[in-house]
Amino acid sequence: MICDVVFDLPLHQSFAYAVPAGMELHPGQRVSAPLRGRPRIGIVIALRHGDEARLKSIERPVESVAILSNTAIELGHWAADESLSSWGSTLLALLPPPARGGGEVVAPPPERSPGSALPQELWVGAGREARLAEELRSEAGSALVIAPDKECAARWAGALDAARLDSGAPDAARRAAWFAAARGRARISVGTRSAVLTPLPPPATLVLLDEHDPAHKPPGAPRMHSRDLLMRRAATEGSRLLMLSATPSVESWWRADSGHAIQSFAGPEPWPEIITADTRGILRNHPLTLPLTRAIEDMTRSGRRAALIVTRRSAALICTECGALFRCPECAVPLYVSRPQKSLTCRLCVRVEPLPEHCPTCGGHRLFPFGWDAERVEASVKKRFPKLTVSRADPRAQVLIGTPTILRDLGHGTLGAVGVVTLDNLLTVPDFRGGERAFELLWAAAETVGRGGRVIIQTLHPEHYAIQAVRDQDLGTFYKQEIKLRAELWYPPFSRLCVISCKSRSQSEAEALISDCAQGLRGITGLTVYPPAPIGTGGARSARRQLVIKGPPELPRLIAPVLRQYLERRRRGGGVVEVEMDPVS
Repeated sequence: MICDVVFDLPLHQSFAYAVPAGMELHPGQRVSAPLRGRPRIGIVIALRHGDEARLKSIERPVESVAILSNTAIELGHWAADESLSSWGSTLLALLPPPARGGGEVVAPPPERSPGSALPQELWVGAGREARLAEELRSEAGSALVIAPDKECAARWAGALDAARLDSGAPDAARRAAWFAAARGRARISVGTRSAVLTPLPPPATLVLLDEHDPAHKPPGAPRMHSRDLLMRRAATEGSRLLMLSATPSVESWWRADSGHAIQSFAGPEPWPEIITADTRGILRNHPLTLPLTRAIEDMTRSGRRAALIVTRRSAALICTECGALFRCPECAVPLYVSRPQKSLTCRLCVRVEPLPEHCPTCGGHRLFPFGWDAERVEASVKKRFPKLTVSRADPRAQVLIGTPTILRDLGHGTLGAVGVVTLDNLLTVPDFRGGERAFELLWAAAETVGRGGRVIIQTLHPEHYAIQAVRDQDLGTFYKQEIKLRAELWYPPFSRLCVISCKSRSQSEAEALISDCAQGLRGITGLTVYPPAPIGTGGARSARRQLVIKGPPELPRLIAPVLRQYLERRRRGGGVVEVEMDPVS
């Protein structure tokens, strides 16, 4: 008997091994097999009869039974093709860690017959999480809850008394939870993206928390969002899929608007006062406008806390006299400022312009990239409010300072005020998702404050439709405008993007490698292949180049034949090629 095994290697192929006499193996079973002079863990994907005389033999099974069903194996194959990852790397990344000793005695996963696909459900609005918890506790079927990170997974596992499958749990506990879910002994399981293949007995409910969160697409194979994996799994198995989000991704909202998912809205929740503060001529020397200063004073005086949200530094050029933003006339994204080269560059089409001396809109000369990091804001606020406790680390402080992630750990209505120090760092970032990220932040801030509090938005663009939608507590207003903009510029969900990056020790090697990739892709009909562009600074130890491709839904299948040769030979003359489909940041 011969078994075909895939490994965690950048190779689009399997390896054939002989099955020793007396050893029983099944597709979906982890095994240890010799490869390139040492034993490695792989997954059996097929068994067949044939001449095994010249083949190496399997050393041992890792578990006594298959850890994946045939349906899960095929789901992994689909994910590998969609993300241009290898089959073995994809499957092994979505499994619990193997035991170090001999084969564990466990039960096999249930083999499910394909069921009728159910409509996906998108839950938004107040009370969505409380409603989910109530349903999961009351229903009799199995459930898998996928969280964006292990901290969120820990909170939900505790709230639901569920088994944990994420990396925050011990390895042995994760393996036990995996097989307990397969046998139905653990009715509810909680994990991160690595748990999306966890076997469940029918009827099963799949849940995606914070569907919009980029953390659902971590580094490593497969470079794919948890949402896409769960959507494919639900459609294949006929499972129920619930996606929860205060601010769904534009792709999911558009899908629901198009009739491919059911939107479920709860009633409006208590909403704070939304205040915009003009930052023209202010943020150069101080991070607080008068409205934000008064909010901190008023809320701390009444015993309520405040939080200051610091977004990343803007790389775009802004006129602080009129608020004009320098954009690429071809791609409509903000131009990136390079101070060493004294130039403006488009990250997509690589258009380069010299740094202007004045604003073409108002003629002003106050042009500069600006930004306040958390440490600088903390020092300034401590100086302004010496009697208040101000901290970037202590959640009990009267004034919290941090990135948008600090809002995740704060419940609804727990703050008296939230101030966004510079929203323009998101609105002007060289990324077509900038408006969406700004909207997500403002909506999360409003939920954290609630009725009677204030959200102060410091910006040069108070008329932006993302701000207006949050002020009106109207999700539809934002998505209508954002979807219209993306349709006009042919951005997702109306197209798909792929980022190809090359890294090498020398500039010439990186340029040659990325040029080879670009040349092969330009002959494919229906693609927009933007010119290669450098990444990082000139003083880096390695040279990096990147190019962006825009294309139709079948983009992975169109570009795979060209890129596979570079991906399977990861190191080519000292260079490394990496591909990310559907980038989220």
